[in-house]
Amino acid sequence: MTSAPAIESPRPATAASVDELLELVQAVRKELVLRGEDFQGNWVETAAEDLRAGRQPGWFYSPGSPSGGIAFGNLRGTRAWGHVHCADEARTVALAQSLVEGLSGSARSVSVGFTGLTVEAEERALESLRRPGSLVIERHAMVRALRPDDTKAPTSPPGGVVRVPIRDVTMEALADLDWRSFQSTTDDLLVGGSVEEYARVLTGLLDNGLGLFLDPASTALLEEGPTRLVGGILTAQVTAREAVFLDIMVDPERRRRGLGRFLVRWAMRSLVGLGYESVRLWVTASNTSALQLYDSEGFRRVLSTRIYRWEAPAVEPQPHRSR
Repeated sequence: MTSAPAIESPRPATAASVDELLELVQAVRKELVLRGEDFQGNWVETAAEDLRAGRQPGWFYSPGSPSGGIAFGNLRGTRAWGHVHCADEARTVALAQSLVEGLSGSARSVSVGFTGLTVEAEERALESLRRPGSLVIERHAMVRALRPDDTKAPTSPPGGVVRVPIRDVTMEALADLDWRSFQSTTDDLLVGGSVEEYARVLTGLLDNGLGLFLDPASTALLEEGPTRLVGGILTAQVTAREAVFLDIMVDPERRRRGLGRFLVRWAMRSLVGLGYESVRLWVTASNTSALQLYDSEGFRRVLSTRIYRWEAPAVEPQPHRSR
C-alpha cells in the first residue's frame, strides 16, 4: 500500500510577487463577501503590500499552482488572529500549521478562520489540526427578512430605561459594556479579553470598518437613577438591500428584562424605514440564550463557519528557593 504523496511546505509571503498576493487576497475577499462579511476600502491592496514587505506574517501557495492558497495573521499583544483560504484540504492543513507555528512563538493564543473548503473537507482539516490546547468554535450566520409589520415594534424600551443615539455614549462606557456582556464566554476568546481591545474593535465598526455604519439603526440604552449604560446595538450595511447587526450587548446584571429583544425589534423597525429588505447577524453556537432569541424573532441559519483556536498552556509558577 503506497502512502499519499508529501505536500510541499508553503512559502513565506515575502517570497511572493505583488500580483500573486493581490490575486490570493482578492480571493479571500470574494469569499467573505459571499457570507456577508467584508473589509472596506483598499484592504486588499494594503494587505498584499504588508504581506510582501513582511509587516504582516503570511504563507502561500502560488495561485498558478494546482491549488493556490494563502494564510495570514495579525498579532496584538499576546493574542493572534489569522485566516486561511485554500480549496485543497491537505494544503489548507499545511498553511494553518505554518500560520499557528509562526504566530505561537510570540502569542499565547491563535484563532484561525477558514474559507475555500467544503464543509466536510473543513471538518477533516480541523480534525487534523487538533493538538493539546486547541478547540474548534462554531458560529452561525442567521438572516431575517424584514416585513412591513416590523414597523409596529415598540419605540420605547422597558420601564426605567431610555434610548439614546449610540454616538452620545462615550467609547469608554461602550467598550466596558461590551466587555462585561461577553466576559468569560466563547465570544470573548475571539475578541481580545480586555476593555482596550473591545474599544479598538468598536472604533473600527463605528468608522465603517465592516460596512457603512448605520447610525439611524444603532442605539444605546441607559438606565436612569443613577445613569448606567445597560444595552446597545450596532448596525451596518452589507448591500443596498441587506444590513447586519454587528454587535448586540446587554448588561449581564440586566438580562431577562426584554432589553435584547427590544434592541433587535427596534433596529429592525428602523431598517424597514431605511428601505432594507433583510438583516443578518453572526452568533456563536455556544451562546444558547442568544440563539433562542434570534430563533424566536424569525432569524434562520444560512451557514456555519468554524474557527480553530490554540492556546498555550498556563505557565506554572516557579517555587521560591531559599538562599
